[in-house]
Amino acid sequence: MRSIQKGAQPQELISWKAQNTAVPQNLAYGEGSFPMDAVRNSLLVEQFHLCAYTMRQLQTKEQCQANGLSTRASCHIEHILPQCRGIPGEDIDYQNMVACYPPSQSKTACEFGARAKGSFDPDSGGFISPLSPNVEHHFHFNESGHVKGNTHDGTHTIEILNLNHQTLVNDRAAVIKGALKPKGNKLTAKAARRLAEQILRPDARQRLPAYCVAIAQAALQHAEREEHRATRMKKRH
Repeated sequence: MRSIQKGAQPQELISWKAQNTAVPQNLAYGEGSFPMDAVRNSLLVEQFHLCAYTMRQLQTKEQCQANGLSTRASCHIEHILPQCRGIPGEDIDYQNMVACYPPSQSKTACEFGARAKGSFDPDSGGFISPLSPNVEHHFHFNESGHVKGNTHDGTHTIEILNLNHQTLVNDRAAVIKGALKPKGNKLTAKAARRLAEQILRPDARQRLPAYCVAIAQAALQHAEREEHRATRMKKRH
């Protein structure tokens, strides 16, 4: 998971709320022509096209349009504080929304991330919201693709989101291996440290690589091992 800095709500959502002020029953998520696509796209952009919980890469609006699809094919809108709480206005509060895998129109079974969280209420405690500052400090990723909690809440969050589901572990391990051993050649310590910085910078299309935080942490671990190995070699000579 990585920290998400929420921006301003999209103008389409502001306009929708204003248009439905006189019709309170329409001021609910999904009702009264709620601007789903505009909200999804806004969330995708501010999250650099990564799932808020799993860091899986999500398609851009342009990628969806190229296939004649809406952003429903990229993600679904997740309410961090679940809609089942029934608190008026909370379901249409942009600050309570993030973009998550799987896509809205997907029929694929998913046992991790937002689907695993389900109706869990973060206000009950023990959950790290992706909107919290320094989220990354609560989690420790390694080259095997596994993640451990650096804090009690981090550990609990991993369990709630099932972030060590084998699908995620395998995916993370594959991208980490590919990043640390491009074309089968192991990175030097210097190159690994450079990778740890560059991997956290969005590209020209405002995208971050899948599992970028996991790659950055693994790269720093790799750099430290290589530096220690070099130090030991110098002492022998």
